[in-house]
Amino acid sequence: MRRSDLRDGAVLARTELRAQIRRIAGNRRQLIGVVVGVLSFGLFFPLTFLSQVLAFGAGLAGGDPPLARFGTVLVSALTIGLYFGAATAINQTRVGAIGPLVRTSIPPEGVVIGRVTSETLQATAFAVVPGVVLLVMVAAGAGTPLPALLVLAASLPLLVAGLVVGRTIGATVRYLGLLSRLSAWAKAVVLVVLAGTVFVGFQTAIPAVMGDGPALSALLPGQPLQAYASVVSAPLGATPRPLGVVVAAVTLAAIPVGLAATLRIESALLFDDRGDQSGDQQTTSRSAPRVLAATPSTRIAWRYLLRTRRNPKLVSHLSMVLFGGLAFVGSLVTQPDLLTDLGPGAAVVAGSVLAGATFCLNPMGDDREQLPLLLTSTASTRHLLRGRVVGGLVVGGIVAVGVGLPLGLVSDPPLRVLGRTLLTPVALLAAAGTALGVGAVVPKFERSEYMNVERAHPSTLGTLTYFFGTLVVVGIGLALVWLSVDGGGPLLVGAWIVYLAVLATTGVGGYYYAVRKFDRLTLDDV
Repeated sequence: MRRSDLRDGAVLARTELRAQIRRIAGNRRQLIGVVVGVLSFGLFFPLTFLSQVLAFGAGLAGGDPPLARFGTVLVSALTIGLYFGAATAINQTRVGAIGPLVRTSIPPEGVVIGRVTSETLQATAFAVVPGVVLLVMVAAGAGTPLPALLVLAASLPLLVAGLVVGRTIGATVRYLGLLSRLSAWAKAVVLVVLAGTVFVGFQTAIPAVMGDGPALSALLPGQPLQAYASVVSAPLGATPRPLGVVVAAVTLAAIPVGLAATLRIESALLFDDRGDQSGDQQTTSRSAPRVLAATPSTRIAWRYLLRTRRNPKLVSHLSMVLFGGLAFVGSLVTQPDLLTDLGPGAAVVAGSVLAGATFCLNPMGDDREQLPLLLTSTASTRHLLRGRVVGGLVVGGIVAVGVGLPLGLVSDPPLRVLGRTLLTPVALLAAAGTALGVGAVVPKFERSEYMNVERAHPSTLGTLTYFFGTLVVVGIGLALVWLSVDGGGPLLVGAWIVYLAVLATTGVGGYYYAVRKFDRLTLDDV
């Protein structure tokens, strides 16, 4: 690596960061989303650990530092680094809109350096505010800033090493995926298994972080991070252990070694021109089954389902729903009874989310390449939108009924199962119509890269709004079903009337708004 590579990489990283800042500042919705995210995650999230952090700071200043808890903090810093490093490598963004030009104008090492720097800084920016808040809390608990400074000095090398090693691991996984020629569905299965393992690990680790179980570092052979903590906290009265010096040396050595490996692997990726063809499957055309061949809308729904079966990347934006489901599955490790207690209702909620999120959150953006044909060959987009609704209902119904009904028959009384079954189609229809309305309010026609998939993804703000709104609204409906089984009254009847009116307004209103909005769409609006 030459000095000119560092200079070229710095220019590329600076340009990418400036472009990202301007893009956020120029989009009011995105700016509001970033501000809300920073405030909620940066200020409110650390407050959930207020008592534990204050106690940790007081322990550091007490003359006998709690090395077990210190080791847990260091494990958290290392884990955060590994996660962000691997995520930025696997979910790489394009180098602006002129990737091929950049690759041929500066050396590959410069492109890799600029990309790694830019993506790492963007990914870890959200960790700065909560990190500062947590350090302030440590200093407040200790009554002096020295413990907080030592925690920072101990965590930074592990965080940087985790970022570098995680980036190397992510780049390796991405390169192996390119070489393996696995189908998109096989890669999706691997992703689900890996993500599920991570969620289960985090769920198992939560008691240690909250102080309700053994420290995480105590579970590691030789307690290396506790030894490392003893070296860092020597000024506070801890007895340094030789193993801690070895851990510090290995951590510092991992940074340049990981950087060198990342440069080699990602440079090879830049030169590889085979591309990812996991979504390109040579399959013969299939006619719609009878149940979906009755009307133009149902035949359109079949085509969307068939396209998704052939290329699951078309629904890559559902990764948020996947991670939410994995969080629930991870909680089953410590509380298996939740499967029968909350499983039926969770299936209805998940099915409702999928009914709208699968095909309806960006109805015209998904067909951006065919928009000239669509807008000139039909008098109205209602058949297209209805087809997306039917396709979403099929996906959501499989989850809500196929999973929720058997679980309900096992654990719930018949009346509750009946009430939930009657609510399910109403909730799914309302969710699909609402999603169409959200997609019409914030349509996205520009192609962007997310989860290593380049397409016109739905608006992030619209997706989050729909996702959490559906959780709340369907949750209220399930609560009303629960109360109705236990006994009703005039107040409950009024609540049902208001609730069904809200569902009808958002569902039907969203559908008609989308039809009117997209019927007026022209190519100049894209």
